[in-house]
Amino acid sequence: MKLLSIAASLLLLAAGCASAQEQTNLSPRADRELRSAFHFLEKTPAFSLTAEIWREHVDEAGQKIQFSRTVTMDVKRPDGLRLEITSPNTARGFWYDGKTLTVLDRKHNFFSTTAMPATLDKTVDAAHDQFGIDLPLIDLALSDPYKNAVAKVTGGKYFGIAPVLGVLCHHLAFTQENVDWQVWIEDGPQPLIRKFVITQKNEPGAPEFTALITRWNVSDRIADSDFIFNQPKGAAKIEMQESAGANLK
Repeated sequence: MKLLSIAASLLLLAAGCASAQEQTNLSPRADRELRSAFHFLEKTPAFSLTAEIWREHVDEAGQKIQFSRTVTMDVKRPDGLRLEITSPNTARGFWYDGKTLTVLDRKHNFFSTTAMPATLDKTVDAAHDQFGIDLPLIDLALSDPYKNAVAKVTGGKYFGIAPVLGVLCHHLAFTQENVDWQVWIEDGPQPLIRKFVITQKNEPGAPEFTALITRWNVSDRIADSDFIFNQPKGAAKIEMQESAGANLK
């Protein structure tokens, strides 16, 4: 993958050629726990989740202000995605059915639809490159999330067990050239990611992006119809402009 979401994706990582084993500063325990979590997701063809996301903004005075959103996501590999983003000011839905990507602005009741590649992996790249669309948490839906996660890692540490909303988790921390990131992975037979924090260490004020995954469902079947967009009453269709792609984030 070329670039993963900074504003709303899980690990903000770019593809590279070094493997985790070649990185001497990467703790074997940290690598093992991260690999376990992503391989579990890789082998789970369909899942859904709900997350609370906080993104920091550093104002001109240097004060950090947090803005929050709620994200719900349904995934069915290789060609199904349903995602909703809600905040005090916005409400947007995204549907991908293996052929098209549709974006619905619920506040203004208009939508855009465009043709996309036949797989979710390729669609993530196409949506970003052509329209500037970066979907939050989309790294979790990729076919090989572990490979993307460790591609640019220069070091990683394991910090033991810590609770996240009452769930005991393995606490890991990783470094890259421009970002540091932490992840908390549930201890037990289902190593689900429960929390992650990304620090933009080279930006003024080092703002952070935090995601707390409050609900996972890896057992219920997801119907193919869930990924098909049904036009709301009175919704107006507009063209998805490449130059306006950033407005659809």
